[in-house]
Amino acid sequence: MSSTRVSMRGTVLIATLTGSALVALPALAATSHRVSSADIPRSGLQAAVAGPLPICAASASSHDGNVPANTIDGDLGTRWSAEGTASWIRYDLCSTVTVGAVNIAWYRGDQRQTTFSVQTSTNGSTWTTVVPTRKSSGSTLQPETYDTTAVAARYLRILGYGNSANGWTSITETAVRAAGASPTTSPTTTPTTSPAPSPTTSPAPSPTTPPPGGTVVNVSSTAQLTTAMANAAAGHTIVLADGNYSIGKLNARNGTAAAPITITAANQGRAVITGGQLEVLNSSYVTFSGLKWTNANTLKVTSSHHIRLTRSHFRLTESSSLKWIIIQGAGSHHNRIDHNLFEEKHQLGNFITIDGSSSQQSQYDLIDHNHFRNIGPRATNEMEAIRVGWSAISQSNGFTTIEHNLFENCDGDPEIVSVKSNDNTVRYNTFRTSQGTLSLRHGNRSQVYGNFFLGGGKAGTGGVRVYGQDHKIYNNYFEGLTGTGYDAALQLDGGDVDTSGALSSHWRVYRAMAVNNTFVNNVSNIEIGANYSLAPVDSVVADNIVVGSTGKLINELKTPNNMTYTGNIAWPTGAAVVGVPGSATIANPLLVAQGEVTRIGAGSPAVDAAVGGYAFVTEDMDRQPRSGSADVGADERSTAPVTNKPLLPADVGVGAP
Repeated sequence: MSSTRVSMRGTVLIATLTGSALVALPALAATSHRVSSADIPRSGLQAAVAGPLPICAASASSHDGNVPANTIDGDLGTRWSAEGTASWIRYDLCSTVTVGAVNIAWYRGDQRQTTFSVQTSTNGSTWTTVVPTRKSSGSTLQPETYDTTAVAARYLRILGYGNSANGWTSITETAVRAAGASPTTSPTTTPTTSPAPSPTTSPAPSPTTPPPGGTVVNVSSTAQLTTAMANAAAGHTIVLADGNYSIGKLNARNGTAAAPITITAANQGRAVITGGQLEVLNSSYVTFSGLKWTNANTLKVTSSHHIRLTRSHFRLTESSSLKWIIIQGAGSHHNRIDHNLFEEKHQLGNFITIDGSSSQQSQYDLIDHNHFRNIGPRATNEMEAIRVGWSAISQSNGFTTIEHNLFENCDGDPEIVSVKSNDNTVRYNTFRTSQGTLSLRHGNRSQVYGNFFLGGGKAGTGGVRVYGQDHKIYNNYFEGLTGTGYDAALQLDGGDVDTSGALSSHWRVYRAMAVNNTFVNNVSNIEIGANYSLAPVDSVVADNIVVGSTGKLINELKTPNNMTYTGNIAWPTGAAVVGVPGSATIANPLLVAQGEVTRIGAGSPAVDAAVGGYAFVTEDMDRQPRSGSADVGADERSTAPVTNKPLLPADVGVGAP
């Protein structure tokens, strides 16, 4: 997340804008609109407000070219804009101060209402809601004043959930006011209470705040939680006070996209589930947020949809085999597990298991921005970080997406992630010092792209292993991996059945496409058919860069049928050899270390040298666009912004943006 430094001139303009004499800026209106928030449930004292506070920097979750700094330039003709539910803009207040209110001028604020909330933080990672979810007035272009609880803060952020016309949040000016004596000017307008517009992306407006007009139910005991869950209805936010709880079933409770049911900790991680078993059954649009889970039973999502598990810490108590989260049952779909920490799993079972009915996997589930760490020691089976599907339903279509997750020291199973169904996507993840592979174990037509596999020289670290038909593996980066065979950097493996046979078998590889990947200093880079008897058929290994000092850089352990090698660049050093004659051009790709990875440097023979022209390769591992003739390998030499990189703990989990 980048920050934009604000000039002293901008700070002066902010002070002028937010002071009591707004007439000092004739281009702006002489008064702001004070929006009453007395009708919103809150704890603590409502702050009286005084003078403006300096703002040192502004940053945001994203923007469309209308940048965050535009909101603090004193000009209502400029703006910040971002699309998507829970898009945010953050302000650094230079030091810890006491905040009493925030002034916000909304783009086209006289034509439409924007749904939003406001949070503050002392450290930039733990946030407190000071203006619960509400709407702008929809009646003015001038700044509207929203009182907050009197709270000490270094940072303030505004979360937007779209407006009454579309899914965008757009702000022309923001100012933050200190707590103090109440101003004597500014008329009061009453906020609208009309239903919130349906968000355009995420199933819930926010994991931590109620929707406009929603009902807040505060609980502080297991008995109160049980009653609140039994009576939960659309728009209810059940807030758990600090303490320990036992949890039970949530049955046939249904929210809506605009008014979900939310069960959340009052303070991040301080409401702890120590007992019971949660099963969400025949329910929809329910979010669980900010909880810590230390109980000893599987969390089940059964025959439900749009269930979200977010911003939570999972460290379950284990004495024997235990699956921590399982999505199952007929009719399950569009569930999300995001921004969580999963750690210290040392018994059999998976962190996350996506199942379904006896014939159909749960569909369109999303697993994103999670931190998985410390699972092991190595077992022979059933200790994956994530398993998607299973043998008996492996011919069903999952459409699961696993993206932007960090895996560290996930050593429990030969398969760190095991995919056992059709049409899934694994992208933009980082695997660090984790023994095993991302395995396309069953099923067809999955895509694996934009991932970083960083072994760090640790024993048994691997990359991607493939079975089945029509998979695409591209734009991945593999470095420092030590595994071979099952754990090679890329294993297009042999099969023990062809196009029919037992669903639990290893199905022969057909038409795999391994293109535009980069392999750097792995013990074994590209292997073909290391195991079983049936070699891959009609597959393509193209436009890859392979650099190494040991063994065969491309190693056919079984001779594939009708394999295409084209456009590859290999650079064997030390005792290494290319391995397969004619499979690659021998040339130094002139890789240059940049941070944790290497990229092609100036004058590299990889530049504009890709020959495949594969329509699905539209960007590189950094998510920079492929322009003109693509470059060989995972990297495109480009000056475009890098928006995908090896993930660090700060980029994922409960405190990540």
